Amino acid sequence: MAKIEGTQSIPAEWLDEYRATLTEKLSTGVGRKRFPFRLRLFSKKGYKATNTQLEQRSRFGAIRNKFKTVSHEERQRWYAAMPPWHSLLWYYNYFMLSGLMGNAVVGTAGGGVIKDINHYTFGLPAGAPTNVTVAIDTCDPTKAVIFFYGAGHKEYNDNTVAMAWAVYPYLVSLGSTFVIVKASEDIESEAGCSLSLIEYI
Repeated sequence: MAKIEGTQSIPAEWLDEYRATLTEKLSTGVGRKRFPFRLRLFSKKGYKATNTQLEQRSRFGAIRNKFKTVSHEERQRWYAAMPPWHSLLWYYNYFMLSGLMGNAVVGTAGGGVIKDINHYTFGLPAGAPTNVTVAIDTCDPTKAVIFFYGAGHKEYNDNTVAMAWAVYPYLVSLGSTFVIVKASEDIESEAGCSLSLIEYI
């Protein structure tokens, strides 16, 4: 603690350095010492640290350690996809994205951070199953998941029993710029369908 006599005037070029060490003059006329990196009451073993704080710190630590295992190619991919708010700190951004954009890998903090979600429509032709190629934005097929929506239908009628059931599309192949899908069996008429492609970092 430092006692400050009179009016406090801190040169602008020294203000950041001053604030890193002392508080500005308080109403009591003193300036208290700061501990920017040693807030003991809120540290790992501090009694004021909440369970939520400790959990977040643990998640950040896990992501920081994960950075050490990421290959040079993976780091290149991260920076190549740099969003406008990027801080250029891989583990910090990974930490923020895993909390804000969703995490699909249950039990692995930050292990399945969503990079992008895109939606596409396509038609399943009537008749026998036929490969349908859907053009997509460039993605890494090893880090993508696809969900299908919509279905065709197949009918059966032998004059005594009539019934119909849904015929869903399935994935034949996923490339970096295309998705190949096919109906699981014959369908009566063309069916409008769509897919969502979720790509992970």
